[in-house]
Amino acid sequence: MLAMYCKKSSKNVQAKCQQMRERGQIKFFCRIRSMENDSDISCIKVLSDKIVSLTPPSTSVGFQTGNYREIHCLFHRVFEEDASQETVFEWTTIPLINDVFRGKSCLLFAYGLSGGGKTYTMNGEPRKPGIISRALDVIFNNIMHFQAEKFVFKPDKMNGFEVQAEEDAWKERQCEAHRTQRLMKYACRTDDAIECDQQAPCYIQLEGIDEDNIYAIFISYVEVYKNAVYDLLEDTRDYGKHKRLQGKLVREDRTHDMYVHDVVEVEVKSSKEAHEILYKGMCTKRKIFGSVTSGFSCSHSVFTIRIVQAVLDQFGGAPEQKGAYCVSKLCLVDLAGSKCTNYMKNTSQRLGESGNINNSLMTLKTCLEILHENQKLGMKKLIPYRDSKLTYLFKNFFEGESNIHALICVNPRAANFDETLHVMKFANILKEVQVLHQSSTVKSTGFPVGRRRANQMFQEALQKLEQDERVQSSDDICSISTAFPCLELKDPMDDKLIHNLIQFLEFRHEQYNLQRQNLVHKVAEKEFFEHLKAVMQKNFLAQHENTSLHDILDFETNKRIALEAKENEMESCAEQLRQELYNRSEAIKMVKQELMEKKMQLLWQVLENKQTAQKYHIKLTAEMGEVACSMEYLQSEQEARLKAVVVHEAQNGVEMLKKPLPLASFSRRKRSVTSPIISSEDENSTSAMA
Repeated sequence: MLAMYCKKSSKNVQAKCQQMRERGQIKFFCRIRSMENDSDISCIKVLSDKIVSLTPPSTSVGFQTGNYREIHCLFHRVFEEDASQETVFEWTTIPLINDVFRGKSCLLFAYGLSGGGKTYTMNGEPRKPGIISRALDVIFNNIMHFQAEKFVFKPDKMNGFEVQAEEDAWKERQCEAHRTQRLMKYACRTDDAIECDQQAPCYIQLEGIDEDNIYAIFISYVEVYKNAVYDLLEDTRDYGKHKRLQGKLVREDRTHDMYVHDVVEVEVKSSKEAHEILYKGMCTKRKIFGSVTSGFSCSHSVFTIRIVQAVLDQFGGAPEQKGAYCVSKLCLVDLAGSKCTNYMKNTSQRLGESGNINNSLMTLKTCLEILHENQKLGMKKLIPYRDSKLTYLFKNFFEGESNIHALICVNPRAANFDETLHVMKFANILKEVQVLHQSSTVKSTGFPVGRRRANQMFQEALQKLEQDERVQSSDDICSISTAFPCLELKDPMDDKLIHNLIQFLEFRHEQYNLQRQNLVHKVAEKEFFEHLKAVMQKNFLAQHENTSLHDILDFETNKRIALEAKENEMESCAEQLRQELYNRSEAIKMVKQELMEKKMQLLWQVLENKQTAQKYHIKLTAEMGEVACSMEYLQSEQEARLKAVVVHEAQNGVEMLKKPLPLASFSRRKRSVTSPIISSEDENSTSAMA
């Protein structure tokens, strides 16, 4: 039971290890276009193979606002003006092609201003092929002898494939010639296409090519024009009349992978055939002016290469199972420039095209900014992929598991400094975004390595034996000697008959023993090969288990290192918290002490104020008593005076009554006598009150 538990736990750890993915940055490269005129001034200087500096000219907005400093930008690789197409291809595309053959999905897009060299880098020229042509050459040069029969794998119109039987595939191959003639009847054969057919093929050895697998290549070509997706390989001929392209829908399959519904996906078996399909799409693509391989694009083009690979069975003849296949893809994208209308007349149609291009590029930038913010701050903001068909089509690349390379194409002219600065800011946003690096999805088996070659050798030997006339007679193979000699005895004294018979039987016995030994050796050899096959299979399983154990060990080691780092970080945080707690405690003690001192000071002040208030209260009470006494004295004195005045008036009245006088004179006299008395007493009372 313990062994079973350990076995299950090891399997769980192995499964977790296989599901573990490494998160990494998007690799971005910079290519500088050569100057068109010698009189032009360059604003870009290459400091190293990874760093460029931008110097603002006097005509730039930053220079006019007082910003004179140089701006340095860091890339994974910088390609100068004299860099060849082959160098750019080897650095940017070869790693992605290797990953595609390991079962991964990859994306390469060219970004920059119009006139920056994006189309030249992706499509190239007749004598200088671009990334797409070189990628097709490299793929077919490496899998030329490992391709499956045509129409064995057939697209199911839902971003998947179905494996057909050999009879159905043979019927499809019978009709393939007619379909090819119909497809290539109206193909665009320009001088550029004819010259490109004669270009030198690109021979580069790839990694991840398994000789015991069979491969099938499917290509599709679409463009995003005015926020609508169009199929460039769609047949636009209808009984000799041109037919307008119909917009396609972008959908999500059951594995959450985005695809263009009902797109034409062509299976190609050679680089020449793939170039024919590529140039047909180039003829249909919308351009402002120029030839098929040049000119300014007013739409985003997406060239997709899908590789279907299946593992051969133990005999190396056919795929192991019908559903045991792996699908991977490489998307090569040429984004339209944001300055499209500056190179043509500002008509309403061109302004609309430029507006849609700018909106799609702005949506791409917004999606990357929100994605970086979610990754950095752990937020879950809604990313507006659906605002543009371009971002919605590549949603799974940014949120899923993929490898992404970005090629920034710039024009070093000083007149384009402000626009180039915006392109560099976009590259800076790309530097911060992280994607999940997908691990290999190619299924491995325990079958011996080299079974395809062994099967081919067996088939060649079988054909050689069938062609050899001496081996066609089964009697020569089955008999161990010639026929018996004549046994008729004609003379009784003839001893040679018995002697010849003895020699014949001895020779036959020797031949029999020799054939028996050969048979024993063959049986032993067969058993040896069976044993060797079993040992090789066990060795492969042991190597696979050893690799899994190494992965588990690396996973546990990384986990231990991460835990140790986290422990050290937590210890440092705890030490900081303890130090901060000690500082806070000391601060609290000091604050408490200051509060106690202030409280004592306030108490002393309150006591002093209370004593002072009592003194003032006693003094005020005494003064109020004095005032009350003086008021009583004044009141009594005023009452006495009033009584004296009344008595005096009464006496005067009595005397006046005794004398007979007129009433008028009496009243005047009365007024003259009483008025000064009253006024004098009022003055006396007023002075007394004061």
